[in-house]
Amino acid sequence: MKKELRRELIKKRLEMSKYEVETKSNKIMDKLIEMLKYKKIKNIMLYYPIKNEVSTLKLALFCFDMEIGVIFPKSIKETYTILPCKIKSFDDLEEGEYGIPEPKIFEIVNKNDIDIVIVPGVAFSRSGYRLGYGAGYYDRFLSDYRGIKIGVCYSFQICDSVFNEEYDAKMDAIVTENEVFEFTEI
Repeated sequence: MKKELRRELIKKRLEMSKYEVETKSNKIMDKLIEMLKYKKIKNIMLYYPIKNEVSTLKLALFCFDMEIGVIFPKSIKETYTILPCKIKSFDDLEEGEYGIPEPKIFEIVNKNDIDIVIVPGVAFSRSGYRLGYGAGYYDRFLSDYRGIKIGVCYSFQICDSVFNEEYDAKMDAIVTENEVFEFTEI
Protein backbone atom coordinates (compact mmCIF):
# COMPACT_ATOMS: atom_id res chain seq x y z
CA MET A 1 0.00 0.00 0.00
CA LYS A 2 2.81 2.46 0.88
CA LYS A 3 4.57 1.85 -2.43
CA GLU A 4 1.41 2.47 -4.43
CA LEU A 5 0.53 5.60 -2.44
CA ARG A 6 4.06 6.96 -2.92
CA ARG A 7 3.93 6.38 -6.67
CA GLU A 8 0.48 7.98 -7.01
CA LEU A 9 1.28 11.09 -4.95
CA ILE A 10 4.70 11.69 -6.49
CA LYS A 11 3.12 11.44 -9.95
CA LYS A 12 0.46 13.98 -8.96
CA ARG A 13 3.08 16.32 -7.52
CA LEU A 14 5.21 16.09 -10.66
CA GLU A 15 2.17 17.09 -12.74
CA MET A 16 1.89 20.44 -10.92
CA SER A 17 2.80 23.54 -12.93
CA LYS A 18 5.70 25.73 -11.85
CA TYR A 19 3.18 28.47 -11.05
CA GLU A 20 1.11 26.13 -8.87
CA VAL A 21 4.20 24.96 -6.96
CA GLU A 22 5.36 28.53 -6.41
CA THR A 23 1.94 29.85 -5.37
CA LYS A 24 1.18 27.01 -2.97
CA SER A 25 4.72 26.98 -1.55
CA ASN A 26 4.48 30.72 -0.86
CA LYS A 27 1.16 30.24 0.96
CA ILE A 28 2.68 27.47 3.07
CA MET A 29 5.80 29.50 3.86
CA ASP A 30 3.70 32.57 4.75
CA LYS A 31 1.74 30.43 7.25
CA LEU A 32 4.99 29.08 8.70
CA ILE A 33 6.55 32.53 8.99
CA GLU A 34 3.41 33.77 10.76
CA MET A 35 3.56 30.78 13.15
CA LEU A 36 7.25 31.23 13.91
CA LYS A 37 8.02 34.94 13.70
CA TYR A 38 7.56 35.63 17.43
CA LYS A 39 9.25 32.46 18.63
CA LYS A 40 12.78 32.46 20.02
CA ILE A 41 14.46 30.32 17.41
CA LYS A 42 18.23 29.95 17.22
CA ASN A 43 18.42 27.26 14.54
CA ILE A 44 15.98 25.82 12.02
CA MET A 45 16.58 22.91 9.66
CA LEU A 46 15.10 23.19 6.18
CA TYR A 47 15.56 21.18 2.99
CA TYR A 48 16.20 22.02 -0.65
CA PRO A 49 13.07 21.20 -2.69
CA ILE A 50 13.22 18.70 -5.54
CA LYS A 51 10.60 17.25 -7.87
CA ASN A 52 8.00 19.94 -7.07
CA GLU A 53 8.26 19.55 -3.29
CA VAL A 54 7.09 22.49 -1.21
CA SER A 55 9.83 25.10 -1.46
CA THR A 56 11.37 26.23 1.84
CA LEU A 57 13.62 28.82 0.19
CA LYS A 58 11.40 31.78 1.14
CA LEU A 59 11.59 30.68 4.78
CA ALA A 60 15.38 30.35 4.48
CA LEU A 61 15.62 33.96 3.25
CA PHE A 62 13.43 35.11 6.16
CA CYS A 63 15.70 33.25 8.60
CA PHE A 64 18.87 34.70 7.06
CA ASP A 65 17.35 38.19 7.49
CA MET A 66 16.34 37.46 11.10
CA GLU A 67 19.79 35.99 11.88
CA ILE A 68 18.31 32.59 12.67
CA GLY A 69 20.74 29.76 11.97
CA VAL A 70 19.77 27.94 8.77
CA ILE A 71 20.64 24.26 8.59
CA PHE A 72 20.36 22.00 5.57
CA PRO A 73 20.80 18.22 5.56
CA LYS A 74 23.85 16.55 4.05
CA SER A 75 23.03 12.97 3.04
CA ILE A 76 25.44 10.19 3.91
CA LYS A 77 24.51 7.51 1.39
CA GLU A 78 26.52 4.69 2.98
CA THR A 79 24.56 4.85 6.24
CA TYR A 80 21.29 6.43 5.05
CA THR A 81 21.77 9.22 7.57
CA ILE A 82 21.67 13.01 7.59
CA LEU A 83 24.29 15.42 8.88
CA PRO A 84 22.75 18.76 9.86
CA CYS A 85 25.04 21.52 8.52
CA LYS A 86 24.69 25.27 9.00
CA ILE A 87 24.85 27.50 5.94
CA LYS A 88 25.28 31.27 5.71
CA SER A 89 23.77 31.63 2.23
CA PHE A 90 22.63 29.55 -0.73
CA ASP A 91 26.20 29.88 -2.04
CA ASP A 92 27.17 27.33 0.63
CA LEU A 93 25.23 24.63 -1.26
CA GLU A 94 26.44 22.33 -4.02
CA GLU A 95 24.98 19.33 -5.81
CA GLY A 96 25.02 16.32 -3.49
CA GLU A 97 24.69 12.54 -3.78
CA TYR A 98 21.21 12.52 -5.31
CA GLY A 99 21.52 15.70 -7.35
CA ILE A 100 20.01 17.66 -4.45
CA PRO A 101 21.82 20.83 -3.35
CA GLU A 102 23.50 20.14 0.01
CA PRO A 103 25.97 22.00 2.23
CA LYS A 104 29.47 21.94 0.77
CA ILE A 105 31.09 22.97 4.03
CA PHE A 106 30.72 20.85 7.11
CA GLU A 107 29.71 23.17 9.92
CA ILE A 108 27.88 20.33 11.62
CA VAL A 109 25.28 21.34 14.19
CA ASN A 110 24.33 19.13 17.12
CA LYS A 111 20.80 17.91 16.52
CA ASN A 112 19.84 19.03 20.04
CA ASP A 113 20.73 22.62 19.09
CA ILE A 114 18.11 22.67 16.33
CA ASP A 115 14.85 24.21 17.54
CA ILE A 116 12.69 23.25 14.57
CA VAL A 117 12.98 20.82 11.68
CA ILE A 118 10.84 21.48 8.60
CA VAL A 119 10.17 18.01 7.21
CA PRO A 120 9.33 17.11 3.61
CA GLY A 121 7.16 14.12 2.84
CA VAL A 122 5.37 12.27 0.11
CA ALA A 123 2.28 12.18 2.34
CA PHE A 124 1.18 12.90 5.88
CA SER A 125 -1.67 11.34 7.81
CA ARG A 126 -4.28 13.46 9.56
CA SER A 127 -2.88 12.08 12.80
CA GLY A 128 0.56 13.56 12.12
CA TYR A 129 2.62 10.73 10.65
CA ARG A 130 4.82 11.04 7.58
CA LEU A 131 5.32 8.85 4.56
CA GLY A 132 8.74 9.54 3.06
CA TYR A 133 10.50 8.25 -0.03
CA GLY A 134 11.31 4.93 1.64
CA ALA A 135 15.05 5.15 2.38
CA GLY A 136 14.55 6.21 6.01
CA TYR A 137 16.91 9.21 6.14
CA TYR A 138 14.46 11.43 8.03
CA ASP A 139 13.11 8.54 10.12
CA ARG A 140 16.63 7.89 11.42
CA PHE A 141 17.34 11.57 11.99
CA LEU A 142 14.07 12.27 13.79
CA SER A 143 14.07 9.08 15.89
CA ASP A 144 15.89 10.76 18.80
CA TYR A 145 15.29 14.41 17.89
CA ARG A 146 13.45 16.21 20.68
CA GLY A 147 12.72 19.59 19.06
CA ILE A 148 9.72 20.69 17.03
CA LYS A 149 8.94 18.77 13.83
CA ILE A 150 6.78 20.51 11.24
CA GLY A 151 5.75 18.66 8.10
CA VAL A 152 5.00 20.66 4.97
CA CYS A 153 3.02 19.41 1.99
CA TYR A 154 0.24 20.25 -0.44
CA SER A 155 -3.36 19.55 0.61
CA PHE A 156 -3.64 16.57 -1.73
CA GLN A 157 -0.81 14.91 0.21
CA ILE A 158 -2.88 14.69 3.41
CA CYS A 159 -4.28 11.18 3.77
CA ASP A 160 -6.89 9.69 6.05
CA SER A 161 -5.07 6.40 6.27
CA VAL A 162 -2.63 5.82 9.09
CA PHE A 163 0.62 4.43 7.77
CA ASN A 164 2.82 4.88 10.81
CA GLU A 165 5.16 2.17 11.96
CA GLU A 166 7.15 1.99 15.18
CA TYR A 167 10.12 3.97 13.79
CA ASP A 168 8.01 6.77 12.26
CA ALA A 169 8.22 10.14 13.99
CA LYS A 170 5.02 12.02 14.65
CA MET A 171 4.99 15.65 13.53
CA ASP A 172 4.12 18.42 15.98
CA ALA A 173 2.34 20.21 13.15
CA ILE A 174 1.65 19.89 9.43
CA VAL A 175 1.20 22.95 7.22
CA THR A 176 -0.49 22.92 3.80
CA GLU A 177 -1.58 25.80 1.59
CA ASN A 178 -5.12 25.45 3.00
CA GLU A 179 -4.76 24.47 6.64
CA VAL A 180 -2.55 23.92 9.64
CA PHE A 181 -2.78 20.77 11.74
CA GLU A 182 -1.27 21.25 15.20
CA PHE A 183 -0.75 18.16 17.33
CA THR A 184 1.26 19.87 20.09
CA GLU A 185 1.56 23.52 21.04
CA ILE A 186 4.22 25.20 18.94
